[in-house]
Amino acid sequence: MHRIAATPGGWNPQGEGVIVIEQTPAPIIFMTAADTDIQTITASTTQLPVEFPAIRVVNLLHLQQQLTIDTYAETVLAFAQIIILRLLGGRSYWSYGLEVVQETVQQTGATLIVLPGDDRYDSDLIGHSTVALAEANQLWRYFTEGGVENFTNALEFIADLCLGKNYNPLPPKPVPRVGIYPWGVGSG
Repeated sequence: MHRIAATPGGWNPQGEGVIVIEQTPAPIIFMTAADTDIQTITASTTQLPVEFPAIRVVNLLHLQQQLTIDTYAETVLAFAQIIILRLLGGRSYWSYGLEVVQETVQQTGATLIVLPGDDRYDSDLIGHSTVALAEANQLWRYFTEGGVENFTNALEFIADLCLGKNYNPLPPKPVPRVGIYPWGVGSG
């Protein structure tokens, strides 16, 4: 599956080197370019049941070279049961990676959920998912609302849906977009 661009201006192994993501496979892979997603998933894992399936998170900013994407697909994604991909900027942001992930899913039969990385609905992006639209939308709502509780419930939701678990998470809980912080109240 290695496809190196043969056009000038592409990857230069002498100047840039190759980035290799050293990560072990897991049933659930979460891919995003948002540091807040990564931090929230990390905090959410402490709220999950002890027997919850293993999760790996990768920052898409480290998956920019075609060789890096291909290698990650072969060493990690090929063993996943669920791949959640959140893309900021739509499909064109990471088109080669999306193509490789889709090919991997076709070969392995894993579940793929492709979601916008923000609160703007993108039917083209969500349409690449292998789950029903309503299920992809619910997962997207968990992530759009944000917060540790919603991310924890999102992970339980996807485990119930795709891995036959029975966590029965709460639906996405709206988180206020604005609020007032009372400075000085309670300190003293």
